[in-house]
Amino acid sequence: MKFASLFIFSCLFISGSGFAQTEERVKEPAPKEFQFIGYFFTRATTTNITPTNELLQGQVIGRLFGPNSTTTLDRQSLYTEQRFVPLFVYKPSILDGYATFRSLFKIDFTWGDQSYGAGNNRGGGLSGGQVNLQTLMANVELKEPGSNWNLVIGLQRIFDNVRDPNINTLTIAQTSGYKLSFWGTQGVGITTYGKFTPATLAKFGVYQLWENEISRDDDVILAMADIEHKFMPLLEVGADLWMLHDKAKGAGGIGGSLSQGMTSNLTDYNGTMRLHFPSNISKYNASVAWLGTRVAWNRDFLAGRLWFDAYAITNFGVIDTIGATGTKKAADIIGGLALNAQIAYKYGMTANDKISAEVQYTSGDKNNATDGKISTVLTGNVWGSPVGIYSSHKAYLLFPDAQVVNRYYSAVHDISNMGYGVTGLFLNVYNDIIPNKFSGKVGIATAMSMVSPPGGKNYIGTEYNAEFRYNLKVFLTLSISGAYLKLGDFYNSPLVSNTGKKPLDPWVCFTTLNWLMF
Repeated sequence: MKFASLFIFSCLFISGSGFAQTEERVKEPAPKEFQFIGYFFTRATTTNITPTNELLQGQVIGRLFGPNSTTTLDRQSLYTEQRFVPLFVYKPSILDGYATFRSLFKIDFTWGDQSYGAGNNRGGGLSGGQVNLQTLMANVELKEPGSNWNLVIGLQRIFDNVRDPNINTLTIAQTSGYKLSFWGTQGVGITTYGKFTPATLAKFGVYQLWENEISRDDDVILAMADIEHKFMPLLEVGADLWMLHDKAKGAGGIGGSLSQGMTSNLTDYNGTMRLHFPSNISKYNASVAWLGTRVAWNRDFLAGRLWFDAYAITNFGVIDTIGATGTKKAADIIGGLALNAQIAYKYGMTANDKISAEVQYTSGDKNNATDGKISTVLTGNVWGSPVGIYSSHKAYLLFPDAQVVNRYYSAVHDISNMGYGVTGLFLNVYNDIIPNKFSGKVGIATAMSMVSPPGGKNYIGTEYNAEFRYNLKVFLTLSISGAYLKLGDFYNSPLVSNTGKKPLDPWVCFTTLNWLMF
């Protein structure tokens, strides 16, 4: 009887355990079909920089002291901006992971700016009620389960990087590839990302940048091919070829008077090289190509204290003018060169205990293509705004600071520096004062042009900056930052300053709260 009771008890225990395990398995959450990721960002800023054109008080983009009317005054501006970026991901289980839909939107405004209207970058006025939702992404990803390749179709990110931006962070895009110096935006097209081998990444994409009349060959199309191989566990080497056919003849553009292309006002706003053809000709056809290579060692301090990366890229191609007498060859795009190199040393316990130095070189054009040759680089800022957003340097005024809302401007806004070229040097020292909780950074950045503008000289300026960040909670950060830019004699040129004389030195201080939501 005792043994019988023990046997029955054992059976009940085993079966009970089985039921418990089954119950635990049932309780395991199923993979989510719908996922939300949000980013909230608000910044209070005080600065002596302001646009003088009343129509540009809301959204201001482009080169500091350029046609956007930004200048420095002997009084200070004070304003607060806010951004909310929701990302929605839908991956239905009925398709077994074969298809994923992603959509990304943006809501920007300055506190107190406008309400009960329609238009982007506004809506912070009393009562709100603004129609201001902007669409940044809407695409479908197709991927056979277990495959090393996917296909992304629709409105998507266009980055100068081999890595899939859908599964990699923005920080990786800023510190690898070409650091978003040429392409860092979104557009429509088809891209495939994948691996030829476990050590070889590849990307191939075709994008429709502008569509004019659908019955004519008058569009702007970009094709990109990127490859990267890991020759050693810490050594990455890549090569890239991009080709752009511009048959738009300057048509299209971001709106208003800002048509796109090499002869448009947009180039002046963005600080890229603007072409001036003879006899007031502005229409052209162009075939532009970029060929580059890059290398990185121990990226993100994967297995050591020293991190090094570099890239070299050149432009080539041809431009033909279109006038009353027909099509004529206007210029060769040849010899434009951009170089970037960064070295960082981690001296402490965390990745925020580091010293980093970076250099950016871009060749300049002495003759503004009047000799039939363009010898500086062209970036995506020629065709849109903002597109090339070089920001790995961590400066705030001398070169672009990408973490902004409505007011995105800098002294050297495009790495071509209006075609004059540039050499920029950056030194930053970081320290985790309280590890993974409270950190600080001090930096210095200086730049000079490769070609001096008429009436000015080469020295652009030197920036001194600092930042302190406090992690309130996971992915919830409060920071305070400041920068002062000592302007050089580059701004003695009336072609560089919209006031016709050297402006006052700019400065900025801001307090920022950002929260990445999952």
